[in-house]
Amino acid sequence: MSPLPSHVLVFGGTGTIGRYIVTSLLRAKPAGTRISVFTSPSSAASKADLFSSWKSQGLDGVITGDLASESDIAAAYRGVDTVVSALGRAVLDKQIELLRLAEASESVQWFLPSEYGTDVEHNDKSPGEKPHQFKLAVRKYVRENVKRVKVTYVVTGPYFDMWVNLAGGHEQLGGYAPEKKEAYVIGDGEGRVGFCTMWDVGKFVAATLRHPEESFGKALKVQSFVVTPNQVVAEYEKQTGAKFKVTQTPLDEVRAIEARLWEDKNPAAGSATLRRIWAEGGTLYAKNDNDVVGMKLEDLDSLEGAAELNAPEDVIRCRKKSISALQRVAALVTKPKATAPLDCIPMDDHSFAAVSAVFTIGGLLGALTAGPFTSKRGRKLAMATTAALFLLGSIVETTASSAVLLGAGRFLTGIGAGASTVIVPLYISEIAPPAQRGFFGAFTQISINVGILFTQTLGYFMSHDSAWRWVLGTGVIIALTQGLGLFIIPESPAWTATARGDVARARRILQRIRGKHTNIDDEVETWNGGDGKLPSEAEGLLDEDDGDAVGTPLTPQTSATPTERVHLGFAQVLRDPLTRPAIIAVVGIMFAQQLCGINSVIMYSVSLLQDLLPINSGLLTIIISIVNLGVTMASSPLPDKFGRKTCILVSIIGQGSSSLALALSIVFGVKILSAIAVLLFVAFFAIGLGPVPFILASELVGAEAVGATQSWALGASYIATFLVAYLFPIVNSALNDALGGAGWVYFLFAGFALVFTGFIARNVPETRGKRDADEVWGRTRRTD
Repeated sequence: MSPLPSHVLVFGGTGTIGRYIVTSLLRAKPAGTRISVFTSPSSAASKADLFSSWKSQGLDGVITGDLASESDIAAAYRGVDTVVSALGRAVLDKQIELLRLAEASESVQWFLPSEYGTDVEHNDKSPGEKPHQFKLAVRKYVRENVKRVKVTYVVTGPYFDMWVNLAGGHEQLGGYAPEKKEAYVIGDGEGRVGFCTMWDVGKFVAATLRHPEESFGKALKVQSFVVTPNQVVAEYEKQTGAKFKVTQTPLDEVRAIEARLWEDKNPAAGSATLRRIWAEGGTLYAKNDNDVVGMKLEDLDSLEGAAELNAPEDVIRCRKKSISALQRVAALVTKPKATAPLDCIPMDDHSFAAVSAVFTIGGLLGALTAGPFTSKRGRKLAMATTAALFLLGSIVETTASSAVLLGAGRFLTGIGAGASTVIVPLYISEIAPPAQRGFFGAFTQISINVGILFTQTLGYFMSHDSAWRWVLGTGVIIALTQGLGLFIIPESPAWTATARGDVARARRILQRIRGKHTNIDDEVETWNGGDGKLPSEAEGLLDEDDGDAVGTPLTPQTSATPTERVHLGFAQVLRDPLTRPAIIAVVGIMFAQQLCGINSVIMYSVSLLQDLLPINSGLLTIIISIVNLGVTMASSPLPDKFGRKTCILVSIIGQGSSSLALALSIVFGVKILSAIAVLLFVAFFAIGLGPVPFILASELVGAEAVGATQSWALGASYIATFLVAYLFPIVNSALNDALGGAGWVYFLFAGFALVFTGFIARNVPETRGKRDADEVWGRTRRTD
């Protein structure tokens, strides 16, 4: 049995298809395999960022030299046993010299020439096609001169990613303009064409190197899928929800255009010939060789995925691009560097993952620091600080021209988001009427869901060209709106009384919020600023001056001089025996929120529902978000009606049952049950574990500890979210490999639901209708 390659050298690795091949090789390489890239000194300098990224992924080295220099190539071959060529069409003949030197070398054993594309020996007409001549010359040289080195041709068929694009000025040759809802097809559009996506080209090359025995000396014909132009039109119409205008060009007219282009020596002539070959059935092989290299259907891109129009990640990362007038508009806002592309930011998988994860790191930092800050400085100043972070972060994100800047912007907005999830629920609980705190508290989760739905909808319609920058730019508008809104809202009366000790001002604020004729004595008594009563002189002054209704600083009355009150810090609440049970409760609830599996279910829901509903994945995501938002809104009165603890228990039991149903449905292949289980899971989450945790943290402790308790809660939430996001794919794959099939991980989530049901029942008290933390925990205070 032939050994696997130990050192692979790639030529043309920075080219159009070469980047996909190198990236795929780096992802798939076994331990101990070295991968190097040969490039020119000028490319090494101009594409330093790309090489640096590849080195972080395991690229062994960058060899610089001249492709036309025999000594440079011979030196590059030392120690290399496998050569992969990804040279472009214009220099394919250079491979003859590469093959000659490989045959003469002492180490090279295997060579994969750049054959990606149309099979040049498909039929009797193929040798006469002009675009095939360089590849045919390489094959002829191999047959006549290469005896020792094993050669494998990986024939992939046309790149779907390029085929769908219109050729400027030659629309009759086929292509699609989704932004205009137009399609141009050759013939009647029913001719089948075998395609390969550019990512799959890389996958097939990597798979070929894993199967040397089966691949040596063969021309492997591999493909992602076979479809007709009309099927592609139908896919675009499904994704956009609009009817396309289809223009058909007869095959004879295409042949005439092709001949004229060759006669005029137009560079588009080669493309015209290839598109005519494809339309004539030149990619319909009797049998493809996917199975020879171990590639299964589920390993490859589908038509739906390849034609995906609204994939923000692909657009931002330069994987997909189109031309739009929005470029000029965005230039007025983004001001990118002259050397940076306006429409996208090149990022490999590691860079994109880092940019995505840095938001969570910022969120954790914001959550941990917001509690002490808001306890000492107040809710209003804390919210103003988050508005400033959102504004600055959104501006940096919107105008970013590199992954570093985009990550910096996300880090700042992450801090603001983490802090807001601590501060806003506190503020809501302190200004909401006691009997409706559950209802108003649910608005935190409702607002989060509205934001998710809003951004998903924007992403669906604006994931093209530079329009994705406007999605990020909406954060600037929202931050400005928040900042302006803070000028007309009051400071929290509870914080003013308990932390500042200014009961007079606190009563004034609360009276204005509740209404002039509302009795607020019972509510004031819950504050820790004494019994809430003021000297008669101060009470009289309340009716004379209520100018603090919007929290404007007032000069304190001499009869009610404010004093700073002690508030407990992050560590103190854990040490204090009165607050420690609350910390245990909120941390447990937040871990339950994530470990019962909500994020994994939402991540998996699109693939589950897509098999049943013939609509775009982006639309499915929006539908799931609408279900989540609708149930959250409908359930908002339930915590006040049935109790916080009851809603959480119903939520966990419902999610556990849904996880069990989902696991069974996936294992036994009952798709309709999978879809129902996903929707029920999302609905049960919205009933309790979604909104209620934001309410509870402020009701389990007194005002002196509420900031630190919220920080504990949100810090636990971010940690649990990270654990699920990181471990779910790993655990899922491990269980599937060990037990066979898929879906086994949801038995684990059902088990977590059972554990947390017991935890909530034992450790979390009911807070509905309780005046303060002492009543919640059944404690009594001495009054002497």
